[in-house]
This record gives sequence, structure tokens and C-alpha cells, in this order.
Amino acid sequence: MMGWLDKLQRPRPPRKQVLYFAQDDLNSQYFAVVRFTWFCDGKLCGVTETAFHNYDADVIEELTVVVGDALRDGADVSTLCIAPADELGLEPT
Repeated sequence: MMGWLDKLQRPRPPRKQVLYFAQDDLNSQYFAVVRFTWFCDGKLCGVTETAFHNYDADVIEELTVVVGDALRDGADVSTLCIAPADELGLEPT
């Protein structure tokens, strides 16, 4: 009789976090475009996007810091970039 209550009290399994990366020429307009999907209590609560314009050593460091911080904060991250994954320290799977 209390089956519905049991379902409410069971803990949800942890959400599997996503890091998506694809190399693309981006029509030579940007170095990278990154979309962050934010979650609050396991539910979608926001989506933000940022573009990185210059292709230099500083932008690679900035991109890796921003992506790393977002992942540590629990966001899903999707990245399109003109550089290959290994140049950013990512290992393809």
C-alpha cells in the first residue's frame, strides 16, 4: 500500500556526467565553442555557452581551466574545437 512512498524515499542513482569533444573547423571564426549543462539536485537547471576566439597558448590554458572547473562543479560539457583533443590534454576514447 505504501509502494509509492518507498519510491520517493529511495535514493536516485548518481547522474553520469558527460564530457563531449569534437574537432571541427568552425568556419575559422572561433578557436572553440563550449556548452555547459548545469544540474541542481539531479535536475537540469541551466545551459550556458561560451566562445573562445584566439588560437594561442593562453586560450588553450584558459579553455582547459574553464572546462575542468565546470566538470568539478558537476556540469556536463560539450566542446567543439579546431585543435585536436590531444593538444588540449584529452585522451580520445
